[in-house]
Amino acid sequence: MTGLILAAAGSGSRFGSPTPKQFLRMGGKRLYRLALDPFLPFLNEAVILVPEDWIDTVRRELSAGAAKDRDLRVAPGGRHRQDTVSRGLQLLSPGVEIVLVHDAARPYVDARLISRVIRTVRRGKAAVPVLKIRDTVKEVVSGRVEGTLERERLGLAQTPQGFPAEILNEALRQAGRDHFYGTDESSLVERIGAEVQAVEGDPRNLKVTFEGDL
Repeated sequence: MTGLILAAAGSGSRFGSPTPKQFLRMGGKRLYRLALDPFLPFLNEAVILVPEDWIDTVRRELSAGAAKDRDLRVAPGGRHRQDTVSRGLQLLSPGVEIVLVHDAARPYVDARLISRVIRTVRRGKAAVPVLKIRDTVKEVVSGRVEGTLERERLGLAQTPQGFPAEILNEALRQAGRDHFYGTDESSLVERIGAEVQAVEGDPRNLKVTFEGDL
């Protein structure tokens, strides 16, 4: 079984809107729905984690359209993204073997990228989409350039990231025990020594962070 954790609980403070960015509309749909819908053919179930005051709205919206016959659960997120993902994992059924984690602020994910991630996880490995870096990358400290990094060894991580359920569970458990917060889920899996496979990312899979990104 395959399950999705859709992280939609952020406040979007960098975006500068009174409405969290994942609930803004684009082309008639909210961003979180644009991010969710491409996953539906691949899933057995999903947990959508949102701010407390958006739970009723999201439940109502998911009761109609293409999502109405799916096993979709809506729950409040945690204080930090990592807490949100951990809560989502706990809410997935025990039979879920493949867990996908996706940012609700990435509305242009497509089926080919989802398929690449799932294929890798089926081989027992964690998977993270990575984009090659085209520009020269500088290491900057306090406004001073300290060096030039080898861009061939660097990549930009995206979501969806995919994991065997037991590996993600162990990574989150150890991070919680150590009070460690990573920047994404794959960094937690790296931390416990499990293999993380890079798959080809998609430059169109943009994360909406600032107002201009829309």
